[in-house]
Amino acid sequence: MYIYSIKPGRLYLHGQYFTMRILHTADWHIGKILHKQDLEEDILMFIDWLVDLVRQEKTDVLLVAGDIFDLSNPANRDLEIYYTALRRLADTGVQIIITGGNHDSVSMLNAASYLLRSMNITVLGGLSQEYGDHVIEAKSRDGSRSCAVLAVPFLRDRDLRQSVPAAEAEDRSKVIPAAVHSIYSELLGLATQKFGHDIPVIAMGHLFMKGTFKSDSEREIHIGNLEGLESDILPEGITYTALGHIHKPQKIGKKDNVRYSGSPVFLDFSEREYSKMVIIVEISEKNQINIREVAIPKFRDMPKVTGTLPEVTDRLRAYQNNYPLMAIAEVEVIEKSFDPIVHQAANELINMDFAGHIKIIKNRISYADRETGKPEVAEEQLNIRELSPIDIFTKRLDETDLLPKEKSHLTELYNKLLEEIME
Repeated sequence: MYIYSIKPGRLYLHGQYFTMRILHTADWHIGKILHKQDLEEDILMFIDWLVDLVRQEKTDVLLVAGDIFDLSNPANRDLEIYYTALRRLADTGVQIIITGGNHDSVSMLNAASYLLRSMNITVLGGLSQEYGDHVIEAKSRDGSRSCAVLAVPFLRDRDLRQSVPAAEAEDRSKVIPAAVHSIYSELLGLATQKFGHDIPVIAMGHLFMKGTFKSDSEREIHIGNLEGLESDILPEGITYTALGHIHKPQKIGKKDNVRYSGSPVFLDFSEREYSKMVIIVEISEKNQINIREVAIPKFRDMPKVTGTLPEVTDRLRAYQNNYPLMAIAEVEVIEKSFDPIVHQAANELINMDFAGHIKIIKNRISYADRETGKPEVAEEQLNIRELSPIDIFTKRLDETDLLPKEKSHLTELYNKLLEEIME
């Protein structure tokens, strides 16, 4: 527990003044639909909380590290939420830097970038041919302090291959780490040339790092790079690295200054076991940093209810909601053997009203006796909006008799096509 004393524009901690305050968040996934449940209310409550936090903390710089939207072609309502949030945040006086993620369309994010600059908001949907565009000076509110931000969006296949020698570009296992290291090293060099060696450097990235804990809501970024990037892939000299893509808040390896902020709201039932947070980085007059994790309030409960049909029904009826939004439940009915009447009743649970306290959005039925010849698990209905293009493509591939190597090659080609479409 830290003890703080606040002076005008400065935080005093352990004998040092922290003169610049940076807030790191990522993976908002505006427009997310979870099993037909729209999570709009969740993201709106987070934005309300974030605006208040930025104002209370007198945050100098807000970093959003990718996956602003859940879909590359967001609905008009999702765009309204996004632009309204930016206007409200800009009204607090904070400088905002946004980079695109693998879910985001480069052209869509960049569309309003010129207009947003007038609000002290920088948006970089994809990697620019001019690397200097990605080296941004971020300033404290009073203009007395600054840092260099290496604003790197999600790196698409074309970005990676153009960043390494042609001979290496044929070996995908070498391309990704070599290209990532090369891009960040070049940007760091540009920052040093522009601002000198004494300025703190904050890097942004939308990367899959090795050793991270993933939930079911994340998609692998690079086919053939399933193990992720090593924690030392980034060059020395970076003060703090603000990462996006992984939805659980965590630091990378033993590096306290390389972190995922995680997603601000629960995007999948697999995320229910860990807290959501944003990260505040305070930079001292001596370029030392203090890292604080600020917990985001829980707006919605997402319980899993299991048992026999009577047990599940009783637990759902007895459930009391203690959060602002209606609870959404994952239900698994477990019976000894198949019974058509029980099976039908279990399927109908999803349509039952539980006094507005809880709503079932995912329903599964399994049987302990697998020798009945009946289906072990009832089929779950999927909402097409929940599936990404690669999800649909993969499901179709699974229906073929192609060899694993052939499937991998086709998937890689399909990913390249998607990247070109999302430019």
